[in-house]
Amino acid sequence: MSFSLLTRAARLLASLKVAIPLLVVLTVATIVGSLFPEPDIFRSTWYLTLLGLQGISLLLVTILHIPSILKKKGRNALLGVITTHLGILVLIAGVIYGGFTGFRHQVKLIEGRATVVPGLPFVIHLDALQVEEYRQEDFPRMNLAALPKKQQDSHLTLLKNGEPLLSTVAAPGRPAQYEGITLLPSVSDTGWTFELIITDPIGRESTIAVLPWAPPMISLGERRIVTHGVQGAETREIEIFSMEDGEIVSLGFARSDQSLPVNGYQVALGPVKRYTSIQVYNRPQGPVLVLGSILMFAGLVWHFYFRHRDRRKERRTDNA
Repeated sequence: MSFSLLTRAARLLASLKVAIPLLVVLTVATIVGSLFPEPDIFRSTWYLTLLGLQGISLLLVTILHIPSILKKKGRNALLGVITTHLGILVLIAGVIYGGFTGFRHQVKLIEGRATVVPGLPFVIHLDALQVEEYRQEDFPRMNLAALPKKQQDSHLTLLKNGEPLLSTVAAPGRPAQYEGITLLPSVSDTGWTFELIITDPIGRESTIAVLPWAPPMISLGERRIVTHGVQGAETREIEIFSMEDGEIVSLGFARSDQSLPVNGYQVALGPVKRYTSIQVYNRPQGPVLVLGSILMFAGLVWHFYFRHRDRRKERRTDNA
């Protein structure tokens, strides 16, 4: 790329005719990304590139206007402008850095199982999930489903090559951390996973795992059934449904000690385990964003409260 072409590109980015439309497009993209979080555009290459162009444009505009600001408003005003713009540039750099190096995963953890999360240097094992619900008599006028759990402790062990790295307890609002990686359980997404024990007409047993977020459709002869949740903390029963003439029909309930006959098969509830949803993320850009915010705030304060010092000195000199 020739020097003249670089010069033209720099002048183009330094022009307000480009800087302002670029800012408008970036603002619209940010609003859309905030209203529709899926897909995550804030980590997309095109958005981070657009943000980088905005930063370069701001840098070139600042450099281009330094002589005029110094001449018209003085050194104090220039210091405020430069510090403010530097803070904005640091913020932009932090967002870009976080977009390329940070990550966020939403995963399901099941009691007694290890979960592999792509990109993590460890495996997450949910040792136990202790959940205690509020009783209706504690809040007689409240819908308990709308309340957070009284207790929701996820006992976790982080493993690497089969060896424990850390054993900790995490809860909603009380995350666990390891080497900059945060593990935060969901406040509401908890429940039960379970197995169905199906006995066919000639007495053969088979076991089918049921995950509530992806319940399987099970064929029993010519009839297909589905179930997705455990009901009753004490009785622990499941409701079995079937599709008939395009409608969902309840066939009844099954428990571990009482199977449900379906089309010559016997369906019973097998082992039940708790699960919880957990966010796993890191924010390496955090210190950079704090630094950028401090610089921008300091620059604004200086610009609005101290930029007139040069002019006051000039007036005192002229009067003398």
